[in-house]
Amino acid sequence: MKIVLAPDSYKGTLNQKDAADTMARTLKEIGHAPVTKPMSDGGDGLLNCFADEGYEKIDLNVTGPEGGTVPAVYYMKEDTAILETAEACGLHLLAGSAPGRRTSFGVGELILHARDRGARRIILGLGGSATNDGGFGMFMALGGMAKDASGKPVSVMNEDIGKIDELLSDSLRVLDGVQMTIASDVTNPLFGEYGAISIFGPQKGIATEDIAQFESLIAHLHRKAMDIFRKDHSSRPGAGAAGGLGWMLMNMGANMEKGGTLIAEMISLEDAVKEADLVITGEGKSDMQTMDGKAPSIVAEIADKHGVPVYLISGQITEDLSGHFTQTWSLADDSKNVNEVMENTGEHLAELIRKIFE
Repeated sequence: MKIVLAPDSYKGTLNQKDAADTMARTLKEIGHAPVTKPMSDGGDGLLNCFADEGYEKIDLNVTGPEGGTVPAVYYMKEDTAILETAEACGLHLLAGSAPGRRTSFGVGELILHARDRGARRIILGLGGSATNDGGFGMFMALGGMAKDASGKPVSVMNEDIGKIDELLSDSLRVLDGVQMTIASDVTNPLFGEYGAISIFGPQKGIATEDIAQFESLIAHLHRKAMDIFRKDHSSRPGAGAAGGLGWMLMNMGANMEKGGTLIAEMISLEDAVKEADLVITGEGKSDMQTMDGKAPSIVAEIADKHGVPVYLISGQITEDLSGHFTQTWSLADDSKNVNEVMENTGEHLAELIRKIFE
């Protein structure tokens, strides 16, 4: 059988590409013809979807979330660049800093590097960020300026946002001639109980008692930003993505698109599915939220459109999704618990593939 493999990451264990490659090796061993198409909804690991799609891997150094230099990569083909904010300000780059001592400055450096290399279309995934600065650091890297009440420059760190008396955009290297698209599955606004700080702040180390303080910093940045930007995007779905990076990018003219749909289009997933006998997708944990724009739901929609059976193979399935997929399989079952599966996900995935297809 010709089988398209389009999994998202099995979070904390296998990334998208590793999961697809594991499935592919196993299927080849038992006589099937796999086609790997790793998927993402715009969250962590978006770059893995493009490693085998003819893109050149670009290596560079940027400013990390704590202010030091970190290595980063992005992918580029012709005038299209694929960037991921986590490369510059990801949670995995933290070495113990307090939430206020972080910056998204490196994201701006990524964007400029791609633009100066000839990118005229930039796709930016917003998953996995460690910052809560409303994109202030990125704004500064792109040529923005911030002054305090005495006219002195304000640092790019989150905790110093409150010192801003004036934002200046005279030297801002706005993305003229560049089509910037945000790929994200996050629909949260910038402020409020469902906003960037309240929902995602605790995951990035903000204590419950400090949420109001960080919210007030973002509110202050918003007030100052409204002096230089024409529209208020703070209530738009996705403004709260990546600690408010979504909002700042919209200020600069970026468009936000449903991550899974955009990535499926860019990797020509539908063309591969049309020619397939079967499609396999999956993720670390699946429940009814999976069907709300997550990568497996996008894959299922495409497969259903062309009448191709689609199997869901996830690390754990906690709700009945049999109405959305031809078959569903969980690596963690009655004989194996989640911790056991996470210790060697690749081995358990290969074992289940053999069990299903041999």
